[in-house]
Order: sequence, then structure tokens, then C-alpha cells
Amino acid sequence: MSQDVQALLWSYGYVGVCVVAGELTLRLGLSRELARKIIHVSVGFWIFGTLGLFENPALAVVPSLTAAVANWIIHRKRLLKSVEAEPGNLGTVWFPVAYSALVWLAWDKPAAAAGGVMAMAVGDALASLVGRRFGRHPYETFGGELKSLEGSLAMCAGTFAVVLATLTWMPGLAPDMPKVPLAALCAVVATCAEALGSRGRDNLWVPLAAGAVLYLVPSAHASGLGVAAVVALGIGVAAWARGSLSPSGVLGAILVGTPVFGLAGPVGAAALLGFFISSSVLSKAFRARKADVEEEYAKTGTRDLGQALANGGVAALAAVLLAVTGDARYSLAMLGALVAANADTWATELGVLSRSPPRLITTLRQVPPGTSGAVSGVGLLAATAGAAFVGLVAVLAGARWTLIPWLVLAGVAGSLVDSILGATVQDVRWCDACARETERRVHRCGRPARSLRGFSWLGNDTVNVVATAAGALLAFWA
Repeated sequence: MSQDVQALLWSYGYVGVCVVAGELTLRLGLSRELARKIIHVSVGFWIFGTLGLFENPALAVVPSLTAAVANWIIHRKRLLKSVEAEPGNLGTVWFPVAYSALVWLAWDKPAAAAGGVMAMAVGDALASLVGRRFGRHPYETFGGELKSLEGSLAMCAGTFAVVLATLTWMPGLAPDMPKVPLAALCAVVATCAEALGSRGRDNLWVPLAAGAVLYLVPSAHASGLGVAAVVALGIGVAAWARGSLSPSGVLGAILVGTPVFGLAGPVGAAALLGFFISSSVLSKAFRARKADVEEEYAKTGTRDLGQALANGGVAALAAVLLAVTGDARYSLAMLGALVAANADTWATELGVLSRSPPRLITTLRQVPPGTSGAVSGVGLLAATAGAAFVGLVAVLAGARWTLIPWLVLAGVAGSLVDSILGATVQDVRWCDACARETERRVHRCGRPARSLRGFSWLGNDTVNVVATAAGALLAFWA
């Protein structure tokens, strides 16, 4: 009997035992969630058997692919109580699909395939169990599913430990690959993927994201990105504790901070911190004087995932392009995006304090403070100061002094683009009951606000992305 045929028999036998064990534990009185996790974790550990016993990757994926088909049938027919989930939750199907993809694509790097699967098997199980038992700070995913910050932190710690053990034991990585930072980066990325998933799709995204990190990140960037991910996580959690970020905003801080801190050097790190700290301080300042105006904004105060990505996503992309291409102009683009974000934030937070009524940027007619697209002298001065502040921080960290005028121009230009879009195409609504313009779909009085101008899909976050992109493009040619 050939080695691969024996491996096939071992695979089906092992998985069968795992399923029987899960069903027995359920019948003995354990909860369905715990029985499901027993099957989930124990089947995940078979990745070591798959990589160690099979000689041919084409045959190695056969058990997991047949498991995906079988699980789909079991899910549709509700055949096994221990793995039952909501009708739209295909997690038991997505996991073996991801398992198969990792085995096939990362066959030459067993550590990457095993690490990706173990991130899902152990890390995701911890996230679920800890979140259900100790979760006190929920947040909503893009799909509307509730998860908890406690569960996500448990997943990060568990994934780090199991991936580090896997990298230490399994072959396939470059000899000079720093394992601890790589495991840290993998843990943070897997945690973000799990937090963003819904309806079982995290069973696909988590192992693929973790495996991609282990397979693709080069040795030269592993240490920087690993440290950056941990730093970004720490800053995000600290900001959440102070009320500057929502739990989902912590994810945004990680997604933005990891590439900027890890790939853009001291200049990028200083500029991002300058923007984040100064904008957070200003958002909390003069709250009483700004309260009436801020109630009409779509989002205020504590920043969420969408706001974090809207303000920092372009800068993060520029940092990645800087590392991939080596073109120093992407460093300028990153700075341009950050000065634009800071200029717009300072203009918004301080401009509403102006004693003179602002004017709509397209018609120059006077409008109430807080109107989308309104500008004032105080706001323009604040935008200039905000851009100059981040530019100065970048210079102190090592950028050229001669960049400051160009960065100020890029920042103010990005802020003005934001105002122009706000006055023309941004989704702006009107509350008939209160006779007030608002960015909210449901006004503070509780009544739906009807569309006044702009496109319904073009909200404030999308406008911020365009504005920071404008600043990045202008600075790119400095």
C-alpha cells in the first residue's frame, strides 16, 4: 500500500474519530458550542498529519475537499447536532476550503500552511470561548455581527503562542527569518481577519490571512512589521481605554499603524503619531462649545474602524508601496495623506469655534456652523496649522526642512477638497421636523432625515478617503 493511500485512510479515520467525540460530548451534556470547538480544534491539528504523511499535494487536499462537500450537506440537512449553526453560517465549509488552499499553495513551506491552519483552529476557538464567557466590550463587524474586544485579545495571544510553536518546530522558513516578530505579526493579522468576519467567513479569512503572512513576508521586513503590529495594538487598546477609539477603531489603528510604523521608518511613525495624538486631543477639547454643531455630524468623538481607515488608509497604502517599490516618492505621498487628514481634522474641530458664520465654499453664502462644505477664516488657519504641525513632526524625525511648504500646501488642498465634496456630492440630509441640515440618516430627534443633496453612498468617510488621496497625490510630486 502506497504512502499516500495510507495517509488517506489515516485522515478519514482521524476526522471520523473527532466527529464521533464531538457528538458524544454533546450527548453527555456539554454545550453545543463546546462540542463544536472540540471538533474544530482537533480536526485543525490534523494539518501536521497531512503535511507529515502525504507525499503528493494533489492527494493531500482530497480529505479536506471532501470534508467541505460533506459539511455542506450536513449543514443543509442538519445531520449533526454538534456542528449545527445558523442557516447562513457556512463556517464548517469554509474552514476545510481554506485548509485545502493552504496545503496546496504552501506545500513548499509547511510552516506557513500549518501556522495558518493553527491560527484558525486554536486562535479562533479561544476568541469564541473567551468572548462568550468574558466579553464585556462588544463591537460590530461589517456584516453586523457582534464580537468582543476581550475575545479578540484572547485570539491574538493564543495565535501568537501556537504560531510561534509551529514556526519553531516546522520547516520551510528562511534560516534568517525572525520567528518571534513574524508570529506576532501573524497573530495581529489573524485577529483583524477574525474580527472583520461574519456568518462563518472568518473560517476562510483567518487561515488564509495568517498563512499569507507566513508565506509572503520577507525576512527583511518581518522584524519591523512584527514590532509595529504589537505597538499599533498597544496604542489602539490604550486609545480605546481613554475613549478616543471604539473597539472597532482599535482594529483600524492596527490596520493603519502596522504598515506605517513597520515600513515607513521614523518619519512615518512620527507623522502618524502626530496626527493621531493631536486630532484625538482636539476632538475632546471645547466639547461644550461644539456639542450643538457636532450633533449634526454623522460621526463624532470616539473614532471607529471606518474613520480610522478613511483618515489613515491612504497613508498605509503608500507605506506598503514604498516598501514594495523602494520609490521615495511614496514616502512623500504618505506624508501628504497624513497632513491632509490632520488639516481637515483641525479645521473641523477648531473652525466651528469661529465667532463669524462660515460660508459655503461653492457659493460663499453664509451658512450655519457645521454645514457640510462650509469654510471660515478660523478653519483655514486651523487647517494650515494642522498640516504644518504634522510636517514639522516629520522634519524633526528626519524629513527634509524644505518639504514643509509643500506639505502645508498638500494638507490645505486636501482639506479644501473635503469641503468642496461636502458642498456638492456628499450625502447631506434635511430634518423637516427640526428644519436643520444633517449628515445623519436618522436625526437626533429620532425622525428619518430626507435626502437634500449629494449621493446616498458618498458619506463622510468616503469623502475623507478622497481628500487624503488628493493630499497624497500632490505631495507625491514634491
